[in-house]
Amino acid sequence: MYVKSVTPFTLGNRRFSTPEVVLTALISGLVDALFRTKISVKGTFLVTLAFSSVVFAELCPTPKRLSPEFGINRVIDGDTVLFDDGSRVRLTGFNSFELKDSGWKGRSAREAKRKVTEWLSRKKVRLTPWPAAMDRYGRLLGNLWLDNKYVGELLVSEGLALAVSVPPQNKLASCLSSLEWVARKARKGFWSLGQLPERIQAMDKNGFRFGVGSVTKIIDSKSFILDSRLRVVLPQADPNVRIGVRFEVRGWVSKSPQWLQNEAPWTLKLKDVANKVRVF
Repeated sequence: MYVKSVTPFTLGNRRFSTPEVVLTALISGLVDALFRTKISVKGTFLVTLAFSSVVFAELCPTPKRLSPEFGINRVIDGDTVLFDDGSRVRLTGFNSFELKDSGWKGRSAREAKRKVTEWLSRKKVRLTPWPAAMDRYGRLLGNLWLDNKYVGELLVSEGLALAVSVPPQNKLASCLSSLEWVARKARKGFWSLGQLPERIQAMDKNGFRFGVGSVTKIIDSKSFILDSRLRVVLPQADPNVRIGVRFEVRGWVSKSPQWLQNEAPWTLKLKDVANKVRVF
């Protein structure tokens, strides 16, 4: 697909062409409208212009096998719900910020919860994969579907959640990453604030983080340090890791072991190499 550029104009500190504005504005409206209807979206593509290139994002395909229908008792936050049978469900494929977070993260978390509540209120949903696995907290793990539409793609495309790949719950990682890229270029939700990715040097507590930094030390073939602050442990060796290379990384951060505290006080054990992207 080719869209001819027209006279650009300035909005904030970015220059846009009219096709870019029109197409990116349509994206969130289209996805939201699809969730409000029973229209099948299989094979549907979202398109946006981003810095003179065309980005395609395919809506996530509906799996063949889904759970029986469940009612929603309560939406706990943007990525956790309580079924009417008492089961607590941690939605996979994405992560929203915590309600207890302060500032823009807390506001984003509250908006994510509000959106999910609005979408799922008095609705029946299904879970996949089924039977569902359970985490160490006793929560079911899976992707939540309303008719043939995936809740994760709605939050990610609105800039209210970050895609994250955690095998084996990562069947939809590719489509969520594409939708996130579109939302990021369109500056939807928290992407409009210029706060993400966070600087690794500013990292000061555990929990889910999405940061960017440069390799300052290589520990071994499967681990390295970013900005002398964050140890990144890979699930497999990566020959592209070299001193000075910049990466965006995402996942759950915890304190490093005592022997490493002076070199890198925080550690991120990547669940999937897809959660690490080189930045040029």
